[in-house]
Amino acid sequence: MRCLISLVLGLLALEVALAQNLEEQVFNSVQSMFPKASPIEGTECIICQTNEECAQNAMCCPGSCGRTRKTPVNIGVPKAGFCPWNLLQMISSTGPCPMKIECSSDRECSGNMKCCNVDCVMTCTPPVPVITLQ
Repeated sequence: MRCLISLVLGLLALEVALAQNLEEQVFNSVQSMFPKASPIEGTECIICQTNEECAQNAMCCPGSCGRTRKTPVNIGVPKAGFCPWNLLQMISSTGPCPMKIECSSDRECSGNMKCCNVDCVMTCTPPVPVITLQ
């Protein structure tokens, strides 16, 4: 019975870890399209409803004064592979995280390294390769 409970908890933790990684990828994709609002954005508002109303490569993005025309900013495409995860680390939290950040996105890491949460620290880490079944 203990083995079954351990297996169920392990599978549940795996599902949570994979779901968080997917949410992070979706957030990063949206973040790359819409630049952060600037303090003077209110004085530069050009209201729009759709991308078709915007000239050249501008897009209609949410902003502080409604949907406005902005030039997309690319923060970088996430690198191949996944961040490693440790089931014991996920289950046995010893308290609050130290909020230490060595990186905030994959582009800040050299080579193929990814920016991952390891022991409550965002740090550049070798990725776990994507395995495809044939």
